[in-house]
Amino acid sequence: MRKSYSSFEEIKYDLEVLKLKKDIHYHKVFRAVDNIKTELSPDRVVRNTLGSVTSYVKGSSNIQAFLITTALKYFFKNRTKNK
Repeated sequence: MRKSYSSFEEIKYDLEVLKLKKDIHYHKVFRAVDNIKTELSPDRVVRNTLGSVTSYVKGSSNIQAFLITTALKYFFKNRTKNK
């Protein structure tokens, strides 16, 4: 459906509205990309992973908690030796 314009002011107004909509969408996309970069940064990924493991350990039984913490200590100990 095509819109009919009766004056240049209407055209100018619609063009301004479209430009503002374009700018808003551009800023939304730019902000979303920044959020993705922040969420996928290495320190954030490690923090989220360790937070998940910690909450799982706190909710598990004593034997499970002991086994998980022992496995993590072993993993980090061997990782630091290899570097």
